[in-house]
Amino acid sequence: MENPDNPYIRCVGFLFVRFGLPPDHLWNWLGEYVLDDEELRPAKDSEWRTTIGEFVEGLLSQDKYYSTVLPRLPMSTKRQLEIKLAPIPQSRKRSRSNLAFLDVYREPGVKVQVQGDGEWLAATTLELVEDAPTRIKVMVRMENDDSEKIVNMGRIILADKRYEKTAGRMPRGRSRSKDRDGTDWARDKGKTDKELVEEMRRIDRDKAVCASGKEYARKPVGYKAACALPREQGAASHRLMEEETFVPMSKGKRKSPSPGREEASRKAPSQEHQIRMQQLFEKYGTARGAGGGNGGGDVEGPDVLRFG
Repeated sequence: MENPDNPYIRCVGFLFVRFGLPPDHLWNWLGEYVLDDEELRPAKDSEWRTTIGEFVEGLLSQDKYYSTVLPRLPMSTKRQLEIKLAPIPQSRKRSRSNLAFLDVYREPGVKVQVQGDGEWLAATTLELVEDAPTRIKVMVRMENDDSEKIVNMGRIILADKRYEKTAGRMPRGRSRSKDRDGTDWARDKGKTDKELVEEMRRIDRDKAVCASGKEYARKPVGYKAACALPREQGAASHRLMEEETFVPMSKGKRKSPSPGREEASRKAPSQEHQIRMQQLFEKYGTARGAGGGNGGGDVEGPDVLRFG
């Protein structure tokens, strides 16, 4: 994680920590690097650049690293990380602005204010700590208890009136980063940590509400759980489901008969044939009965022979 030659080697170290350490140890190992301003390209041909600090911040705040799911953090750990990460974007702006005043911070006895535990406390500079060029710090002496403390450039502002109008000078190879609203982050305290935490959580809630229609913010559910959920359907979806699951109750359509029944019905005489046979029977059967003179009706009796 301290490799000076290649930022990608450092990223491998950060990933190892994120995957391998318990959740309650992550900040102790990675919190030091969230304000690291070493730049890198996420991909070989990418025009977009990020910093080591933003990379580490993503590992602590996101659930995935690209398509790989990161180890899940307990809710208590996530809430604690939110408190620590909410001020980071503002501190990152302040760190870039303070780079223009490195010569001032090298001087001992400069009055400054240091951010700690959500409060700004008065202090004086002792020396500039440049062991890590991408994480420059300042050693200060606190006025409240006369203790010495090393703070990152993103958590310190100038309070000395001697430098109120000093514009500062950016180091070679760095460009001045001025906020759009003209905020002088080298001297401005900005929003409090409490305000930033509330703002972060409000934005997260708004994102969840706005994305609920497309299920962006919801955790993916299993197949069985998804089948049990109520859902709204359009006309096409409802018709498709009905065609797949219900038997239509149409009177105009009949089921095709089985082969045996179809053959039996083919052998049976048709209704027209039965009517014609009935007419023939009535015509010739009645005439035969009347011409016989038997008088015995339909029942034929025995033949009688007479002699003489």
